[in-house]
This record gives sequence, structure tokens and C-alpha cells, in this order.
Amino acid sequence: MKDWGGIIAGLGTVFCVVAMLVAGRLGATTDALTIYDLAGLRMGVAAILAIPILIGHFPWRVRLRDHAVVAFFGGAPFILMLFGGMVFAPVGHASVVMYGALPIFAAAVAWVWVGERPGKWQCAGIAVIVFGVGVVGWEALGAGRATGQWRGHLLFLGAAFWVAIWYGGMRAGQLTVIQSLAALLVGNALVYVPIWLLFLPSTLFSAPFSDIIVQSVVHGVFGAFLCIFGHAYAVKTIGPTRQAAVGSLVPPLALFVAIPFLGETPSLVNIGGAVVVTIGILATVFLQPRLAR
Repeated sequence: MKDWGGIIAGLGTVFCVVAMLVAGRLGATTDALTIYDLAGLRMGVAAILAIPILIGHFPWRVRLRDHAVVAFFGGAPFILMLFGGMVFAPVGHASVVMYGALPIFAAAVAWVWVGERPGKWQCAGIAVIVFGVGVVGWEALGAGRATGQWRGHLLFLGAAFWVAIWYGGMRAGQLTVIQSLAALLVGNALVYVPIWLLFLPSTLFSAPFSDIIVQSVVHGVFGAFLCIFGHAYAVKTIGPTRQAAVGSLVPPLALFVAIPFLGETPSLVNIGGAVVVTIGILATVFLQPRLAR
């Protein structure tokens, strides 16, 4: 039953991430806010929402090392790489490259750091996911050979590696959901937000109010506050590798969400790849041998 709760939480993060990607793409096309603004709104709004919860559970009893790892790898640097990559390559590339690489990085980090060695079914599932994501992004990634887009792909890979370490850090530190929330938001609120407001390029005070509200809600409420809860609970219950596998639903789901919101219609090749990805996720999540916790 606990595993089902973790899987449901992981699925919730998928919907939050897809909303974040779509809003980020819409924001990038208007140039109303910088990527530093998106990261600042994500961290700042989520920290404000979390204040009552964090006060109610103080002291959090999180080691300084865990604070640093979770805040650095789950916070502003990750979102800066993700949306920095979108400066060079579109959102379709982001979902394909990042969430295609994430299960591989998460499995490697979990094996080396946490000692969760992937089983044969898990390895097979990851291989299927990689193949399916490759099919989904074949046409888009073919265009990625154009000048400059490879920079975006490298940033997406960096973002995937960052998230994998974030997952591993929460698992290795055996952090509760509240501890994970405190470790991520407090560090970024105290360090990144002041740096953003004082020193980083920003159009926050000249951007349309409607853009600020939309990006604050999507990135701060869904992309950070709710998503952090989902990530933390899923990693604690089903493990970082299986959570990363659930996250591989992002590319196929993004294909269909892009139809009404971005006017992008997926091809039959893309739809076929989405089906293959789903099969890989089922194999990785449900056929993994149960580990002692």
C-alpha cells in the first residue's frame, strides 16, 4: 500500500512538471521574465507557502550536509539549467533529453551512493524507456544538430544529473517529507532569492502583472511547493530510480498537453514512442524486486 502512495505521489509530480514546462515555454516566447526570475519565483513563492508548515515542525533536525546537498541539487541551479537550455532548444527537447536521461542517472547515483543495485527487470525497463524516449524525440533531436541547440541539450543533461543527485541525497539522508521541504526551501530562500533580487538580471518590476501571477502559481505552487512534496514522498517510499522511471511519463504527456496549449500536434512516430515509454515505466516500477527498507 505504501508503494502505491509513492507511485501516486510520483504521478502528481509528473503533472506538476508538465505544467511547469508548458508555462516556461510560454514565458520564454514572450520574454517577459528572465530565467533567473523563474527560479526566484519558484523558490520564493514556495518558501512563503511553506512557512506555516516549517514553523509548525521546527526544529527540523536536518544535518548541514543534507541541507546543502538538497538545496543545491534540488533548487535554483537545476531550474536555471533547465530553462537556460530552453534558450537554445525548445521545450520538446527538454522533456525528451532530460527525462530520458534521468532514469539512467538516478539508477547510477542510487547504486553508487545508496547501494540500491538495479535488478534485471529494472535494467530492462530503463533500456525500453531510453528507446521509447529516443523514438518520441527522434524528429526533434534530429533538428538539434542545428547550430546552438546542442548547448541546450547539454544543459538538459546537466539538469537530469542534478535531479538524480537530489533524489539520491534525500534517500541517503533518509529525510522525511518535511525535512526535505525545509532543506530545499530554506537554503534557497536565504541564499538564492537575495542574490537574485540584488544582483541577477531581472525584468520582474517591468513584466506584466498577469505573467508574474501565472509563473508564480505554476512554478511556485505546482512546480516547487506541491512538486517537492511529491518528489520527497515518492523517493522515500519507492526509491529514487523508480521515481525517475515514473518521471519518464513527462515526454509523452507533454506531447499531448502541447496540442491545446502550444498548438503542437504529435506525429504517429511520437505517439508510438510514448507507448513504448509507458511499457518501460511499467516494467521498471512494478517488476522491480522489493528491497528491504
